[in-house]
Order: sequence, then structure tokens, then C-alpha cells
Amino acid sequence: MSKVPQQAPGAAAHLLNHLAAQLKLPNDAALARAFDVAPPVISKIRHDKIPFGDSMILKAHEKYNFTVKAIRNFLAVGALNP
Repeated sequence: MSKVPQQAPGAAAHLLNHLAAQLKLPNDAALARAFDVAPPVISKIRHDKIPFGDSMILKAHEKYNFTVKAIRNFLAVGALNP
């Protein structure tokens, strides 16, 4: 079992916004479909009820070529590093 790194408060919501913008998705329902998860999962991630975990990171990487390192850094500090 991997240890989920500490996530900055609100970082997951910012990451979801960034991913939706990059994928040109209009809303959280479309984001949920893109990541093959139920819409409540996106809502819970957005409101810091559950972390943006390893399965979501892998989906972002495998399906959309976002780097794992960039996603983890974003979650840790709440912003993308150049």
C-alpha cells in the first residue's frame, strides 16, 4: 500500500479545474466521465473529502499524458511548477 502524500488544502480542486481546462471539459460531470468515475467522486475530491489518489493520478497519466511528478507536485504545493 502506498502512502498518499500530504495534499495542500484546496489543491485538488485547483487540479481538477486545471485538468478540466486542459481537456476542454465544461463541467464536473464531463470530468467524471473522462476519468471513468462517478460524479460524486469528483465532488468529494473537489471538497477535500477524499484525496486525489493514486488511481486518479494514474488515469491522468495514462489517458492524458500528464506526468505523475507534475500532478504530485501540484497537489503538494497547490500550483504547477514550471
